[in-house]
Amino acid sequence: MPTVRFALSEAYYEKLKKDADEAHLNIQDYIRRKLFQIENPFTVEEAAGRIQKQGKRLRNQTFTLPDVYGEDWTLERGPAGVFGKNFFQYIESHPELGIRFAGMGKYGRRAEYTYQKEEDRQ
Repeated sequence: MPTVRFALSEAYYEKLKKDADEAHLNIQDYIRRKLFQIENPFTVEEAAGRIQKQGKRLRNQTFTLPDVYGEDWTLERGPAGVFGKNFFQYIESHPELGIRFAGMGKYGRRAEYTYQKEEDRQ
């Protein structure tokens, strides 16, 4: 796969980073979306929605993002790490979702989470 590189002024980089952050995307996915109208099916909002839809199954146990997606999980290791980091940042800034970081799992390579519905947290 070809790699494309280009330089930006500090101001343009900050604007690009801010716009990508507001879209809850990494810069690479944000550029793909803007230039080619390519939507990454793995968005932090969509992942949080899946967790909430699977609430009864996931409640009070630890799970990983691949657990939530099941057979739909197609991300390879590098992009999966970026997605995981973005998801972590998203849930940390949205505690009302009830999704909590539980640790880095057995081998320290995959984040684990817990989910507890709002009415269960009282």
